[in-house]
Amino acid sequence: MMTEREILLKKLSSVEFAMYELRLFQDTHPDSKEAAEKIAKLELEFVPLREKYEQTYGPLYSRDATSPVQWIKGPWPWEV
Repeated sequence: MMTEREILLKKLSSVEFAMYELRLFQDTHPDSKEAAEKIAKLELEFVPLREKYEQTYGPLYSRDATSPVQWIKGPWPWEV
């Protein structure tokens, strides 16, 4: 059974992957309004998920840690 943390990480990964893929699509289709709208919608979904994760479990990315000690305290996001 998945923990709440694992479920949240899975949602974050899915949304972030979709945004990444759509941005790659925009490289070859820069005028696609549909892709831009989908990215904006996904970003609106991603931000609250990320905030919830970071408030509960700490920084998601090393660049967001306020100190190296904060980041190295386990488990790391991929250690689930």
